[in-house]
Amino acid sequence: MVFLQISHKKGGAFLRRDDKIIENLHKIDAIRAQQERIFEKAKYCAVNPKTIKETLENICFEVSQIMDCERVSIWLFNEDRTVLHSQNSYNDETKEHVVDEDLRDEEFAAYFTAIQSHRTLAVVDVNQNEATKGIVRKFLSYSGNYHSLLDACIILGSGIGGVLCCESRERREWNTFDRMIISSIADMLSFLFDRLSRIDFEENIHRLAFVDELTGMKNYNAFLTQVASSISPFDEQQEGIFLYMNIDQFIDIQSALGPELADEIIRTVAKRFQHYLDMPHFISRIAFDHFILFVPYGKYGIEFTKKMEELMKKLNEPILVAKQEVYLTFSYGVAYYPKDVRSPIDGVQAARFALETSKRLSSRKSVGIYNADMHNHMKQAMMSEMNLRRGLDMNEFSLFYQPQVLSETGEIIGFEALIRWHHPEYGLIYPADFIELAESTGFILSIGEWVIRQATEKLKIFKVLGLHDLTISINLSPRHFLQDKLPTFLQECLEEAQISPSKLVLEITESVALERHDIVQKQIQTLSDQGYSIAIDDFGTGYSAFIYLQSFPIKQLKIDRTFIMNIVHDEKSRTIVKTIIQLGKTLNIRTVAEGVETKEQWEILKGKECDELQGFYFAKPLNEQAMAEMLEGLTGHADLYLPLK
Repeated sequence: MVFLQISHKKGGAFLRRDDKIIENLHKIDAIRAQQERIFEKAKYCAVNPKTIKETLENICFEVSQIMDCERVSIWLFNEDRTVLHSQNSYNDETKEHVVDEDLRDEEFAAYFTAIQSHRTLAVVDVNQNEATKGIVRKFLSYSGNYHSLLDACIILGSGIGGVLCCESRERREWNTFDRMIISSIADMLSFLFDRLSRIDFEENIHRLAFVDELTGMKNYNAFLTQVASSISPFDEQQEGIFLYMNIDQFIDIQSALGPELADEIIRTVAKRFQHYLDMPHFISRIAFDHFILFVPYGKYGIEFTKKMEELMKKLNEPILVAKQEVYLTFSYGVAYYPKDVRSPIDGVQAARFALETSKRLSSRKSVGIYNADMHNHMKQAMMSEMNLRRGLDMNEFSLFYQPQVLSETGEIIGFEALIRWHHPEYGLIYPADFIELAESTGFILSIGEWVIRQATEKLKIFKVLGLHDLTISINLSPRHFLQDKLPTFLQECLEEAQISPSKLVLEITESVALERHDIVQKQIQTLSDQGYSIAIDDFGTGYSAFIYLQSFPIKQLKIDRTFIMNIVHDEKSRTIVKTIIQLGKTLNIRTVAEGVETKEQWEILKGKECDELQGFYFAKPLNEQAMAEMLEGLTGHADLYLPLK
């Protein structure tokens, strides 16, 4: 009854409500249609970074019709939510779309707080509302007066990501249905932007997986995939060539110019590869200054050779970096498909091994052609490396100790630790036969650390026996000596053994001086300050000998055995030895003669006042047991003297 009375008295109101309901239903249908279009595009990947501009323009236009607003805009936050960037702003009166507008938190703090505090922000009068009156002058009045505003947050996976904004020139009392509609559209935008973010993420993953970030070239994974796809196992006429190329002595270039300019050089080289090699090819930068190239040249071998000659000329042209010209040279290894290899991986490995083999003969402009013998050597080298690793794990290495004596009296003052490898198949192996392999594989660092630990443990035993003055000299490879962590590792070993650094002599070869001078000087100074004695091994045989004496705090010079060998009968050898000894005395550096094998050599060296001697005349290198027995026989005396003839 009540309903009928109201219906009778206010029938017009019901008609207006019915119109409103119908209008709202139309809005809902429009939103559903809009959602279906976006979902359909997303389903078939039609929404992507290339099509998003058109999609956002359509959405803004449709929202302006659905919400009956003069302007609709879509904004996204930056990463820290201090700036809103306009993605699209549509004016229904001018039919124009605008982008690249910004709103900043520092200017409109109240508005930023409001839109992040509520699901929707409904403002009847933008000039009176605290959240919006600050932005009226800049964004709501430049194209005419806007009266009301309705915003809804765009919520992304990372949180509040932006805002959808509807602006009306007329005064609007936004109702619950309006809020629901704009929230629904904002949720649709959330889906859209999350989808775009996912696409961007997937593209980044793909880029990381298949593209070299520095040069934009395909990376090693992409190279292998593309080459494998191009090679047909059923086409006997198909031929190709793998080239493994690197820039000669690029480490020196990087040291001189710094990493940023070195990267610029790499990028320039990559561009030249891509620009000047105008025949079918696959190319990749696979590491640092290393490039791999595959050309499926078929029957056009002569043309390929000419193209490579032209390419090398272009690559050798100077590169202008930081207002200076840099000249590069290149070395490369070659392997032929299918004559030498049957797969992309084998092709890369074979070409690289050809390069490495050729660079042993010449470090610049070397060219290596792969052959079957190299394959056998490659397998042998791989087996040798495996044996080397197993040898350390199975405790097959040991140290031999050769006494060092005072020249004047023959008193033992220390030992040099010399590594040996007790191979289960080949017997005792000397350093000359495995150190180079250890250097090339990087295993020299593990071996060097093992030697340090063994030597410090032996010094601990000397201390227990009361032999406090004995020292042990150990040889450090250039690669190990230049390690940043070497001083720390030495300190840890000595602290564990409770030994003074003065008891450990670190021997380095002259070749270390050929490395970066500033790094070498810093490392030597650091170790010297910590109390270690630095000795130069094989002194007098290299061009860099006097660099050490001029720049570095050296404590010992070990005269190379080649001079000692001929000292009895060769006047030049005697003169060289005398000069080195006198130089040492002038600079307050002790001299040690290696390879003393006869009494005559000892007498001459003693006469020339060489400080210390070492060689077979005094004692051969002793294993652990032999040295223990020798020390046991001598420890009853005040000093340690060897029984000499």
